[in-house]
Amino acid sequence: METDTPFARLLVDIPEDLARDSAFVGELESHAKVITVKKGDYLLRSGELCQDAYFINKGLFINLYISEKGNETVTGFASESQYPFLSAIGYFTKAPSDFEIKAVEDGELLCFSRAHIEELSLRYPLFASYYQNVMLTIISKLYSLFAVRQSCTAEEFLKYLYNYYAWLIKRVPDKYIAQYMGVSNSWYCKLKKRIFN
Repeated sequence: METDTPFARLLVDIPEDLARDSAFVGELESHAKVITVKKGDYLLRSGELCQDAYFINKGLFINLYISEKGNETVTGFASESQYPFLSAIGYFTKAPSDFEIKAVEDGELLCFSRAHIEELSLRYPLFASYYQNVMLTIISKLYSLFAVRQSCTAEEFLKYLYNYYAWLIKRVPDKYIAQYMGVSNSWYCKLKKRIFN
């Protein structure tokens, strides 16, 4: 398998039997669009229908909730190294999104439409099982992280992130972690300095 194609990372992630099935790989590649994004670009805006799911080859993305007053709250993170599949809950509900997906770094993604994922899932039960497990794992991890945040002080949670999600501390700008934690940027920076210096 070539390691410099846009599909190399995904083919390593999927079950080996699928990765060796040339018919499946051909269909997978014909259905996907390779897209590049710049830091600050949006994959999804509030009010839009989420018709696509993405596999991150490179980059860092945040999920944002925009309140009726226009306030932004970070609700999740995804990168090529952690949670490489990316979408919004509207993908499943088929309702206009209350969330946005924003690139925090330049990136490259594989974009799959819902119709193509459903078609592949019908034709390849192993892919259907794989994709369902991927989505359930992401949802489970996001809920678990939210539960930990709700049950800890800000200082305890920051230590938890450092111990279990060091990539977030290293790659995500402070203001977005502060938004996720529900604290001001200045308070987050003071906490970070107190803990790590």
